Amino acid sequence: MNETNNDQKKYEVVAKYIKDISFEIPSPDSFVDAAQNLGSYATKLDLNSNPYKNNLIELNCKFLLEAPENIQNKIHAEVCISIVFKLTDPKMTADEVKKTILVSIPSEHFEFMKDVVTSLFQKSGFKNFNFNKTIDFEELYKQQFAN
Repeated sequence: MNETNNDQKKYEVVAKYIKDISFEIPSPDSFVDAAQNLGSYATKLDLNSNPYKNNLIELNCKFLLEAPENIQNKIHAEVCISIVFKLTDPKMTADEVKKTILVSIPSEHFEFMKDVVTSLFQKSGFKNFNFNKTIDFEELYKQQFAN
């Protein structure tokens, strides 16, 4: 899988995998309450990257499910998906690298991540769960680096 921009390769994905999964369901009551109120839980996404040798970079995309304050029997769920890639364009500026990591890669692999998260929740007993949220990584990038 290669990313191309103006016919020039910017990065090459080496691997995509589930790095960490955590479902904390303290009791059957918590499971039943969560199943009934899953639509009111907030879904958050946290991105962070780690450089490794040989131009390899690991992008960790952590999906968090947070219960609203008014729910008594809460569950906690996190799924971290890692995308390991290699930068292939030696002429990339620091800003281009940052934008590739925070916009291009998560945007291009978001459908894969949504499918994984949806499948994990459904196989964990939340049969009606469907991660259908859209995330505009370009807009988030602009908001974060506007100043």
